[in-house]
Amino acid sequence: MGLFSGFCSIVSGACSAISSAMSKVGGFVADTATSIAKLGVELATKVGEAIKAVGISLGIIKPGENLEELGEKAMLSDKKAEDFDSINEYINHLRNEVTLDKEKFNSLDEKELLARSAIGASITLKGINEKLDTVVTTEFMAEVAKQQLTAEEIIGTIKVYKEKELNISDYELYLNDELSIDESDKHSDALVSAYQKLEPELTFEQIEDKVMGLKG
Repeated sequence: MGLFSGFCSIVSGACSAISSAMSKVGGFVADTATSIAKLGVELATKVGEAIKAVGISLGIIKPGENLEELGEKAMLSDKKAEDFDSINEYINHLRNEVTLDKEKFNSLDEKELLARSAIGASITLKGINEKLDTVVTTEFMAEVAKQQLTAEEIIGTIKVYKEKELNISDYELYLNDELSIDESDKHSDALVSAYQKLEPELTFEQIEDKVMGLKG
């Protein structure tokens, strides 16, 4: 009971901190950050790692950058993403023009760090959406994080869903066999196409086995 209570306290505390920062970071970033924090510490951490890996792969953030620090800088800045023409410009502003108080940052507790990590992940996800010209949801990132897909696999999946005009929100439904046979076949064919580009050395049968394996 104590562990569960502590878990709820961290998540609710993080969500409260994000809500308080909405005027600083903007509605989209705050809403997405809240949806990430609500996943709970463990899954939110995995989602943050997946988003960070994709962000690095697409050149949105640098390998040494930290989502918590990015979130803290967003909360300190007097500007938000909407004040810039692109998310890259906003991230450059946070990177180069906002100074972190290291002593204060190092004293943040778990719920405060979860809030900042979620905000940093949200900003990076906004950059991913901008770069790939699509709408990647928190729910999709949660699924690929649980599957431990690589950044390249995640990007390949996002791109093929856009190309085939499939709803990325249906990815979870596909994995759980909750789509019609016809719709499920479209998702399966799209993913086979994506993995053929990702791993051209594999045979068609090996690719099919890999796609089938995504369902667990």
